[in-house]
Amino acid sequence: MHYLDKQEAKVNIMYKLVDAGWQIFGYKQDESDSMVDYYSPASWSGVATKNDYVLLVDVCKYNLSDSGREVRKYDYNKQSYVANSRIEKLTAMMNDAASTENEKSSCAVFIEKEMEKANVEPSYTVIETYPTFAFANPKGASWHIEKDGQIIAKGNGVYATNTYDLENKEKSATQQKEEKVMSLVKRIEKALTDADALKPEIVKVPVKTIQAVEKSVSEVTESDIKEELTFVMKVGYTRGASKGNRYTLIHIDQQFNKYHTFAKLGKNNKPSKSIDKSWSLSVERINELLSKGHIAIVEFVEVTEYVEKTVYKKTVRKQTVSDVPTIETTQKSEHAESLAVDQKEERSVVQQKGSETATNQNNDAIHQNTGNNENHAPQEDEFMNNTDNNIKKTFSLFDHIEITNDQRISSEDYDFCQEQETNYRAILKAYRNFNDELDKISHGSFYGVMSSYEYKNSLVKIKESFIINICYHFKNKYKVTIDNDKITKNLDFEGTFQDVLDNIFTQLDGYSFTEKAEKEIKDNTKEIFKYGDKISIKNNKLILDGYFAHLDSIWKEYRLSDKVDKIFKSLQLFDSGTFVENEELKQKYCGYDNSRKLDNYERYATQTLNKVKSIKFFKNGKLEIEFNTNQEAMIFASDYCGYKKVAV
Repeated sequence: MHYLDKQEAKVNIMYKLVDAGWQIFGYKQDESDSMVDYYSPASWSGVATKNDYVLLVDVCKYNLSDSGREVRKYDYNKQSYVANSRIEKLTAMMNDAASTENEKSSCAVFIEKEMEKANVEPSYTVIETYPTFAFANPKGASWHIEKDGQIIAKGNGVYATNTYDLENKEKSATQQKEEKVMSLVKRIEKALTDADALKPEIVKVPVKTIQAVEKSVSEVTESDIKEELTFVMKVGYTRGASKGNRYTLIHIDQQFNKYHTFAKLGKNNKPSKSIDKSWSLSVERINELLSKGHIAIVEFVEVTEYVEKTVYKKTVRKQTVSDVPTIETTQKSEHAESLAVDQKEERSVVQQKGSETATNQNNDAIHQNTGNNENHAPQEDEFMNNTDNNIKKTFSLFDHIEITNDQRISSEDYDFCQEQETNYRAILKAYRNFNDELDKISHGSFYGVMSSYEYKNSLVKIKESFIINICYHFKNKYKVTIDNDKITKNLDFEGTFQDVLDNIFTQLDGYSFTEKAEKEIKDNTKEIFKYGDKISIKNNKLILDGYFAHLDSIWKEYRLSDKVDKIFKSLQLFDSGTFVENEELKQKYCGYDNSRKLDNYERYATQTLNKVKSIKFFKNGKLEIEFNTNQEAMIFASDYCGYKKVAV
């Protein structure tokens, strides 16, 4: 997609966000002028806030400099115009995320000089101040919401809002785009609503780290020269042997048993493969450095540290009697009547016989309260006590309700996904450990050894298999379409099964698995009948002109097309509400051999469908379905085939 189309998509989303009450930042109006052939369309930085939450749309790491940034308008005069112009440019360069540290330092020096030269402090007006945010959009996501340095929700589909189906004759391109924008904004608003139920909580998370611990070793022998022997520099030497650098043994001189090779440890304590970062030492030289205190032998120890982390958990919203606001009225009878109405609504939700009986008794007490004032107060108190007890019983039903993130899928599906990730992590670890061990051995002259290309290619295939296994599970179980290739491109090796599920639910476009499967079956059938003149209804018979049969010009025989399978799936869903294929019709009509049978064009009475009496294919491509009633024929034609009855 062209970057201008992406820019237009963001602006369209921004307009809807403003309607939803979001405050946007970094918006530029359309300044195009066709009279002078000047093109400068509207643009938006992708930053918005609402209820102390920050929404970031299409924000990469280079846009993080906008966090907390002040947009200023400088007040220039004739004396300070030139100086302030230079100061503004230097300030922009200094705040640019792409500038190096040296460039930023130079800009700061030049700004100070320009201010001294002009002998005037630049005055300005703050137009707007961006909210503070900490993250760019995560991988595989084109928007996210964050608060207090934590990502609350994320998703994608930003650029898809500016696409449309050219073959859609029912809706224009503008209508299709607007629907997609509204759908995305609804998802964002839902994420914001769900986030309101989250409560920040500081927890201590155990983090395992590898720390280098110095050992009190003053001398080594030849027997100590073995793998994982590591020392740290206590002083600075030449050729990069700086203080604090660590070196580990990578090669033992077995021929002369004298000069052993140590390599500098880099990130993740991996030895460098560069010759310039290696050091050959003998045992005598190592002992000499140890005696001088220039080096120290170290060993790596796994240490568990507890790091504070802010997490957001869903809270159970409860309401007790003390939380209910009290409404005071001048007449006690009005108060009692209001409580009776509230109790009636409560009873309709909970539908418990006990509450229903108590309510009726209370209502009877009210209607019978026609005596003197002395009897009125005790009866009203009794009614109030019964009402309070019923309210307490009602709300106690909600005390143990807890909403978790895992409720999007069943426990069976969750266990399957978790098992796949466990296996995936174990396989990756095994491959990486094997490759690390292989790198320690000189194997350049050996054939058949796994190359670096084969190693990387294997890791890619393992990741693809992990994603495909989860996608196939849901595709096979719920009969929905999932583009696993798209998910594979969005996720890296650190992606979890939760990330895979996020991408799957994004493709579901707000539907559940069942709703999506039903929609796909109906859409596939409606695609056959884009135009209403291909469908007609006569009594309880539905005639569909969908080019279901055709004459093979080479073999001179009639064959049924693949569209037959789409109709059969719709009939099965309409008849029984299930997504499985109808084996009876599949065995009779589907498949290469079955599609060529001559008896396919004879009327066939179905045995497994309850709402369908018979079906018959015609060699001219039409299909006649005989339902039990005209109403069933009309429902199937409208809901599954897109039939619209034309008024005469």
